[in-house]
Amino acid sequence: MAFHVPEKNYGLFDDVLERFRVLLKQRVITGIDETTLDRWLGNFSTDEERYFAACVLGRLIFRSQAMIDSSIDHLLHCTLPTFLRSNDLFPHEDIDSFLNALRTRDPKYPVRFVGVDGSKASDTGKSGVVIIRQYKRHAGIDKLLTYRPEKLSELSDKVRCIVFVDDMLGTGKQFSDFAKEHALAEKTNVRMVYCPLVAYADGLQTLRDECPWLTVLPVEVLDERHRFFCESTKQPGLWQVDECNTVADAEAFADKLATKYKLPRSEFSLDLVLGFEHSTPNNTLSLLWATPGEWAALLTR
Repeated sequence: MAFHVPEKNYGLFDDVLERFRVLLKQRVITGIDETTLDRWLGNFSTDEERYFAACVLGRLIFRSQAMIDSSIDHLLHCTLPTFLRSNDLFPHEDIDSFLNALRTRDPKYPVRFVGVDGSKASDTGKSGVVIIRQYKRHAGIDKLLTYRPEKLSELSDKVRCIVFVDDMLGTGKQFSDFAKEHALAEKTNVRMVYCPLVAYADGLQTLRDECPWLTVLPVEVLDERHRFFCESTKQPGLWQVDECNTVADAEAFADKLATKYKLPRSEFSLDLVLGFEHSTPNNTLSLLWATPGEWAALLTR
């Protein structure tokens, strides 16, 4: 049977939409307004398309600015201090002293923060640049303790740890290419730690294999179960989302939708439905962020 709306789910569109509007009104989800939501929903015309849109909306993993700030806090209050202590790089009595040090303009401080990608000063829209800006805004990290990637060759010999920050580690290819471009493996006198807000499990394994000199400390980890076209654990072959359609039929319907509306297919897609308030990873289904022709995006790319 081709992709269809299961009889038990005929009311799903209205139910999901009602819940999503409540999240918008209560500002649990920020950065999206109801007008943007309505325009995105207007992309879908048939019952099957509207059902598919409801499935996407119901599975959406969205990280608002408040959630991103909380992730930054977790990294700076817990994860990073633990790593620094284990490497004799935490000369502080407590976390408050550490945070104050990050806010102080001290060229001798041994830690520097670098955004992944955005090698040029003009790359203001790149995710690494945006994340660095958020660390400065939320945690007050002094500008002197941040570096652009192309300046890494100019690091002082006082620097003993580089903290790479990013929003998403997907397949691992981006960071692997980034590491090669900037010859990171050759900097053997410096500890390196990569701290994405979210990481995909396979990408973590890729970096363990390709960058053994690197420590990766994600705040949140996604895996196969978070992929939109994941197979049911109860009934192999069926789509986890509704356990009525098959995975093959759901994927075929998505391909048909992409062809109909000229939506791009990313070679790095993990078929995730993940978005941050400031941007959307290219590992996410393009129907959430693409803007070809008259297609209206829900999320910012």
